[in-house]
Amino acid sequence: MSDAERQLYALALAANQHACEHHGQTISTKVANAIDRVGEILDRERSLGHSEFIESMTVCYGAWWGEYVREHFGGRWIGLSEPTAPRVRLGGSVYSPMDAVRRRLLDDSAPTLRALADRLRSARESTTAETIAVNQLAWDTKANDPRFTLSGGLPGSREEALAAIDPWLAGEGTLEGLRLLCLAAGGGTHGPLHALAGARVTVVDLSPKQLEHDRMMADEMGLSIERIVTSMDNLSMLSDDSFDAVIHPVSLCYVPEVAPVYHEISRVLRPGGLYISQQKQPSSLQASVSPVASRYVIEHPAEEGYALPALAQETTLRESGTQEFLHPLGTLLGSLCASGFVIEEIVEPPRGDVWAPSGNPQHRATYLPPYLKIKARRR
Repeated sequence: MSDAERQLYALALAANQHACEHHGQTISTKVANAIDRVGEILDRERSLGHSEFIESMTVCYGAWWGEYVREHFGGRWIGLSEPTAPRVRLGGSVYSPMDAVRRRLLDDSAPTLRALADRLRSARESTTAETIAVNQLAWDTKANDPRFTLSGGLPGSREEALAAIDPWLAGEGTLEGLRLLCLAAGGGTHGPLHALAGARVTVVDLSPKQLEHDRMMADEMGLSIERIVTSMDNLSMLSDDSFDAVIHPVSLCYVPEVAPVYHEISRVLRPGGLYISQQKQPSSLQASVSPVASRYVIEHPAEEGYALPALAQETTLRESGTQEFLHPLGTLLGSLCASGFVIEEIVEPPRGDVWAPSGNPQHRATYLPPYLKIKARRR
């Protein structure tokens, strides 16, 4: 948390103190219905007509409202060094919590904070539900495509499996009994491999058909693997601190918001637990798939939650039929830290080849590494 964010948090606490001392209310941002109490307080303050307190009320309760949005919707503060009031970014949109409070203090016809929260919730649920439906169908359809499921055999012994796992995970010591979550990792590869290496594996995936490959491989190899069909931003069926490590293959590009995913990972991973994630580089998603006049060009903005145009044809960089979203490094890395993680290592897996012909994916990867791999530790 930056100094500016600490100051905003302190202002939100000041709003809570004001609510207690002057209105007999407790308004913790962690309590969902506290927003109704704040609405009542703003209405009372407006009716009192104390214009000299408008500015201080705006600042304190605006900070409270921003913290509430951050807590319940996964927003994050931005513009903290600007000469204007700080904003909250949520998905691909930017909001001004302080201006919303000011409007309500001055005008009873302005939207209440409850109304604004309902709008945020409705928009998020609509976008999330639509995205889940589109991507679930897409990945169910790809369940028979060997590019996205197990193609070839798995190691035949525990020793071979241990030799094949990620070195970052191997560096943690024995996998025997390790509680491992393979997140968004159906397809019959990650789960069976790590179960064979000795881990107690849970595989979560949005696609039932992808998870069917995990079931078949587990049955064939005599392995025990728990399989759960759910979106990666909803792990409510899993208990707090229930995993020692989380492996997260490329998938964050398929959700409109990263923060809720990181929040869930942080919740289910024990303190000190390891998080290994490989995701698509935002700069690669911004750029043209093929060269234009012998150059790769930026086609899409570096905007958090930007919905990338659908592809009619499959490429090695993007998957047809899916809905993908762009998440800049500030989100991929910053939101991870804000969710209680310390980043220990970052690498760009080598995919380039300077000898490859122009337009070849390996030629493109020489200029635009397609992936970012992150090793992080839960604080």
